[in-house]
Amino acid sequence: MRRSSHRRCGFTLLEMMLVLGVIAAFAGMTLPSVLRMFGQQKLTASAERVREAIAGARVRAIESGIIYQFCCESNGGHFVVVPFEPDHVNIKDGSHSGGTPLLSRAWGLLPKGVIFSSVTAGIPGVAAAAQNPHKLTAEALDGLPNSGNLASVNWSSPILFNCDGSASIDTEITVSDNRSQHVKLRVRAFTGAVSMERLGMGK
Repeated sequence: MRRSSHRRCGFTLLEMMLVLGVIAAFAGMTLPSVLRMFGQQKLTASAERVREAIAGARVRAIESGIIYQFCCESNGGHFVVVPFEPDHVNIKDGSHSGGTPLLSRAWGLLPKGVIFSSVTAGIPGVAAAAQNPHKLTAEALDGLPNSGNLASVNWSSPILFNCDGSASIDTEITVSDNRSQHVKLRVRAFTGAVSMERLGMGK
């Protein structure tokens, strides 16, 4: 008698469904952590960009010998570094001086989902001048590629940097994302130095 043996190849449908179920459960447990990690990295990188822009305003003021300003969009993502004093107009008649080159300017936009949630000048609850609306002049924005759009932005009051490197007032800027995470930046008036706190949760 010939004994026939059948070797099993492949997996049954039930086994495949079990494997897929395990993979789906594992992905469901790890995906939120991965998304949160990427969100934290995006927020921290955004705050670092802002810190560099603020520090750049201080450097520009020292190098140029005129007052520079850093402004950010209230509850938005735009920020600019532009001269506070006129740098390319004829003082006698106010006309444009074509022979005078524009001083250095910079602008940036935070990534989607990240905003400037608050700007507080001085002691919180005592002085909040940086929360008042501020308009930038066309001359201040001149030379930036999107100056027309930037002119209509609702800016916070500026942080001014003097030619000695000092700032106009102690200021705290909060950069937040849509996951209730935030990073706080602090500008010291006496030195003009800007520091960045670790990422936090909530307000």
